[in-house]
Amino acid sequence: MSSEIETREGLAPIPLKDGLVLGRGAEAGALLPDPAVSRRHAQLRSTPEGWIIEDLGSRSGSFLNGRVFQRERLVLGDVLRIGPFFLRYDGHFLRETLGATGARLEAISLGKIASGHTILSDVSLVVEPCQFVGVIGPSGAGKSTLLDALCALRPATSGSVRLDHVDLYKHYESLREELGYVPQDDIVPLELTVRDALWYGAKLRLPAGTPGAEISRLVDHTIAQIGLAERANTPVGRLSGGQRKRVSVGAELLCRPRLMFLDEPTSGLDPAAETRLMQSLRELSTNGCTIVCTTHVMGNAYLFDKLAVVNAGRLVFFGEPAAALRHFGVEHLENLYERLEILDPAGIPPSLPPSEEPASEPMLAARAKRPAALPILLMRQWAILRSDWKNLLLALGQPVFIALLVTWVSKESPLALFFAYIATLWFGCGNAAQEIVKELPMFRRERLIGLGRHEYLLAKFLSLARITIIQSLLLYGVMQITAGGLKGSIGWQVAGLVLTATASVGIGLAISALSRSVLQAVMLVPLVLIPQILFSGFTPSAGDMKDGPYLVSRLMPSAAVQSVMDVSLFWDQKITGSMRVDYPSSFSNLNRDRSLRNGQVFTNAGPAWQGLGTLALWALVSYWVAWFALRGKERG
Repeated sequence: MSSEIETREGLAPIPLKDGLVLGRGAEAGALLPDPAVSRRHAQLRSTPEGWIIEDLGSRSGSFLNGRVFQRERLVLGDVLRIGPFFLRYDGHFLRETLGATGARLEAISLGKIASGHTILSDVSLVVEPCQFVGVIGPSGAGKSTLLDALCALRPATSGSVRLDHVDLYKHYESLREELGYVPQDDIVPLELTVRDALWYGAKLRLPAGTPGAEISRLVDHTIAQIGLAERANTPVGRLSGGQRKRVSVGAELLCRPRLMFLDEPTSGLDPAAETRLMQSLRELSTNGCTIVCTTHVMGNAYLFDKLAVVNAGRLVFFGEPAAALRHFGVEHLENLYERLEILDPAGIPPSLPPSEEPASEPMLAARAKRPAALPILLMRQWAILRSDWKNLLLALGQPVFIALLVTWVSKESPLALFFAYIATLWFGCGNAAQEIVKELPMFRRERLIGLGRHEYLLAKFLSLARITIIQSLLLYGVMQITAGGLKGSIGWQVAGLVLTATASVGIGLAISALSRSVLQAVMLVPLVLIPQILFSGFTPSAGDMKDGPYLVSRLMPSAAVQSVMDVSLFWDQKITGSMRVDYPSSFSNLNRDRSLRNGQVFTNAGPAWQGLGTLALWALVSYWVAWFALRGKERG
């Protein structure tokens, strides 16, 4: 039949079609050639609520995400099993995939050496599909190092990791969609609601062209799965610690991973929240996801299928929790840490590696095209900005207040322009200084799913430059009104403020990328801004500076924009003696080389163009400094 879809070496993607029958008979629109498949096995139906899959009374049954069903609505990422075939639903097609259940994980003789110290030594273990495994041990024992090595975030320096017998380190790009990773910190924007945070996460993770209605259904399904349906419209930052952790888990569930890693998911939670979260993870593993997590809490250890006990970089035990009690000779797992203090890990033989089998090659499906991340990130930045109307009002109120205050004290144009660009430098640095450092855990996670550094940084740069330019022009506009009109060329002045806003955002992003904490970034901003005042050329003027300070000032963005403002005040004006009195700083700056002559009309645009070029260079260099600093921090 012309409608048949068949190729057993790898099923061709099956387009969704209302009434399409899946089976091995000639009447099937999608042919699945295997004796375990009935002639008319299952059928697709299109409804206003989405696609429905129905079992047509097959002999062997149909399974959705590992569970037998009769009629179910499909959600993005669902895996349909018919006979030996596993078909993943992506909103457009049913595509053959590896399987519906959790992945099998093998670690073979893992070792890690850093700065000449061995922090992981000859660790081997096997995690079977759908097992819930806890990695425990004293602080500094190597738990997080082992977890990072297992998920390829920071690979081991020796040994190998296999996912379903495929070398994870060699084929990470092909296998990364099978993995989920939740660090200790939040990996979703705290300003957004639960629904919006997961919606943007889905847009970044899912293939380009995924229908919007399907994404919304997936988000609603995920919110229900993590038990937050009643808090779907609550900002993430207003949730409890345990609920925020569940949102981070939900972000990983959007791609329906077969293997999930969590680093200290119960850190900072109260006992009740710890128990609820661990029970949720237990349920996820039961429903078809292999889970490995580090923890220091022993009260819920009974929920684990296996415990991996790490001490001094060695795996000293791997087995069931009950067996751990017998192995260490303790009555309660809470006493395990005391036992480990007197145990010599060097005397414990290395864990035996699994039987060596040749690594398999991954089943390479055609990689789904990733969506362009920049538009999604720009939309997310705007959503974050408008999520709190008080912050937005404050951002727009600052320039109005400053403009009114300055022009109330003095309506002199040179002074107003000085405060205009100093305030613009402050706006840009202040807006950007915290942006990267506060989002590093989220950036690192999104980097692992393929987000580019340029896309992330450019989205920050464009979003923050836009709001800073609006603030700067609002400040300038209010000054123009309240001062009865500022003197000078409006074109030069606006150009100078726009480029100052751009450069200041770049400087702020560089500060943020170089800082180790939000507090450090905040403290660095005044250290950057105070020299801008001293070396601007307004007070003291460039003409009054000695050669050393003058050379330093030529490198400052404030001096660059001051040059633009100087030219704006003199532009197309006949030079007279009164200008020395009206614009003393500008006169001194422009006449440092004694080139001004009484009676001439000033049309020398050279200092202004040089200033604009310097500001553009500051923006460009600062962007690249932030990019390189971000590259060094993306894996922690």
